[in-house]
Amino acid sequence: MTYDDLEISTAEGRPLFLYRFAEGPTTWRFVSRSSDWVVPGGTLADEPGDTAWAASALAHGNVVQSGDPRRVDLSLTFPLSDPFARRWLGPRGSSVTTLTIFRGHEQVPGELVAHWKGRIVSAWVEGVRIVLRAESLFTAMRRQGVRARYQRLCRHVLYAGGCRLDIESFLVPATATARSGQQITVPEAAAQPDGWYRGGVLRHAGVPGFITGHVGATLTLSGRMPALEAEIDDPGLTASIQIAPGCDLRRDTCANRFDNLLNFGGFPDIPGRNPFGGTSII
Repeated sequence: MTYDDLEISTAEGRPLFLYRFAEGPTTWRFVSRSSDWVVPGGTLADEPGDTAWAASALAHGNVVQSGDPRRVDLSLTFPLSDPFARRWLGPRGSSVTTLTIFRGHEQVPGELVAHWKGRIVSAWVEGVRIVLRAESLFTAMRRQGVRARYQRLCRHVLYAGGCRLDIESFLVPATATARSGQQITVPEAAAQPDGWYRGGVLRHAGVPGFITGHVGATLTLSGRMPALEAEIDDPGLTASIQIAPGCDLRRDTCANRFDNLLNFGGFPDIPGRNPFGGTSII
């Protein structure tokens, strides 16, 4: 039988869903079955060889078609103990993870159809489940593009886009020795004046965390980093990290700390009052 035959059958279909998550060069594959599944090579145009899909208790909500992009988001649920889903509860940085859902039937493993495509945008804990929210590919296509703002502070994101700084050139090897909530003790941070790393990045095992505060050897993170905390708490491990300085988006900081004035995206000489109407334009 073919996929189309099974779709219209009243009793013989044994549908399954396959979930492919991709983030840069890394791909995760799951299938909604109690045992693993193998998709023959050539079934999917971008995967010429046989691929193994791991069994998972993953499920998704109803796929909705609507002219309103805000109403076509899709929720996916994982068990609270799922290691893949738990990685979403920590800081994610700017990495984009795409999701493609395929639908098929067990009797015809060589026939799959693309059921939904989008990207993961947020995650939270709900009882004994972890819920991921994904937005449709068409939502991003319909979203209005970001315009440059006429403002005194730099409009660029540090180490990205128009900033053009390579974070690898500013990362400093360091060690995290203690923690209290979201405050991490990093002796190497004390080598710089207070505030040097505020707005910067703490990277652990390739995962970035945003630094919101820096006083002496103490760095405050915007969110928890479970893997880093586990290493700090384990007396047999050394929590090796990297830290990169932050920026307050001011022209002097751009020039003196990063020597990057050519890419400064602000307009610090904007007058405080509108010369035509007298209103504030700060």
